[in-house]
Amino acid sequence: MSRRFSSLVGVLTVTLLLAAVASAAAQSQTAHATTGCAVGAGKGYGYSYLTSLTVHRTSCATGRTVVKHHGHLGGWSCTKKRLDTSPVQYDDRETCHSGARQVVWTFTQNT
Repeated sequence: MSRRFSSLVGVLTVTLLLAAVASAAAQSQTAHATTGCAVGAGKGYGYSYLTSLTVHRTSCATGRTVVKHHGHLGGWSCTKKRLDTSPVQYDDRETCHSGARQVVWTFTQNT
């Protein structure tokens, strides 16, 4: 094997390794992005209407589980904020954390 060929193989190897590292970093950032999750008609979650659901560093399936249990799951800590109120209903936003994972949802509850 010539010295020139050996050098070319080395450069190609380094280039491929750098491309693989860049690809892995891009996938890692995507996996940690905040994601909006589908909630269908918003029924069946224990609220009058679930209006939005977003997750960060977790899956939509986990987010739906947290919502269905109103955040009362081991290891999850939650806070609520009243967004709007009227004589017949109120709107809240609930935010739950478990380590770096986060689930945020808004809902309307008829009174």
